[in-house]
Amino acid sequence: MSTHSNSGVGFLGTGLMGSAMGRRLLSQGIEVLAWDQDASHLQGLHDHSAVLAGSPGEVPSRAAVVITMLPTAEIVRSVVEPLLSSWPPETVWLQMSSVGAGEADELARLAAAHDVVHFDAPVSGSTKPAEEGKLTILASGPEDERRRVEPVLEVLGSRVQWVGEAGAGSRLKLAANHWMIAMVAALAETMHLCELMEVDQNEFLALLDGGPLGPPYGLEKLREMTRHDYPAGFPARLAVKDLELVREVADASGVTLPVLDTMLAQMGAIAEVRGDDDLAVVYELPPYQQRET
Repeated sequence: MSTHSNSGVGFLGTGLMGSAMGRRLLSQGIEVLAWDQDASHLQGLHDHSAVLAGSPGEVPSRAAVVITMLPTAEIVRSVVEPLLSSWPPETVWLQMSSVGAGEADELARLAAAHDVVHFDAPVSGSTKPAEEGKLTILASGPEDERRRVEPVLEVLGSRVQWVGEAGAGSRLKLAANHWMIAMVAALAETMHLCELMEVDQNEFLALLDGGPLGPPYGLEKLREMTRHDYPAGFPARLAVKDLELVREVADASGVTLPVLDTMLAQMGAIAEVRGDDDLAVVYELPPYQQRET
């Protein structure tokens, strides 16, 4: 993976996605060094032979590639910024958290100010694809340095889409998540429509399964709705966070996105009570009100 003294992959942040990605790398024989502010998040990786760092600063000092997989851009910055003045020149920063468009630019500028090689490469997919190495990775960053991160990306993803300079990946990720969350919210409403018309929901699922209208992710969410069971592949609270990032773009552009406003109302309401469940839990939100006559 590297020709210098540092080796392996470091993680700053090992929540649901960071842990799943770390396990994937370990399963392929890649050394993982991990740190998280919450020690309980590290136990699963430790059980799979990851090395645990005692502080964030240990990670860039001992890893060839450092992945940040943290909930927000603010947390990413608070963890990474104090480390940049002593960041080894041979260590690459691979920023894979979901952050906003403007926030991605700020992180890129921060890295450039300290001459740190930085890639913005958020992922599309949840914990199960992460463990299987089947993520889609929306990678952006300096073309002449790609060889330093490509071995890691190829292990984590079944598809790596290079989209330009650092920050372009986060912009594409916002667009993808806007569509994904809208699809899940629409599927939940359609399932309730089936109830209103006394249509068997399983017949609707069978119609989509194997046909052009049924993407695999949507079918997975429909099955969760029929079971009323929502393992947290993409928690509802994080869906709300990403929708708020889309709203930042809309506000900065001076436009209104009506579907976005509806999704925020729905996801925000369910996240208040079941924020750690998968976003498909929006199906459990009472969907309709009787019109006044």
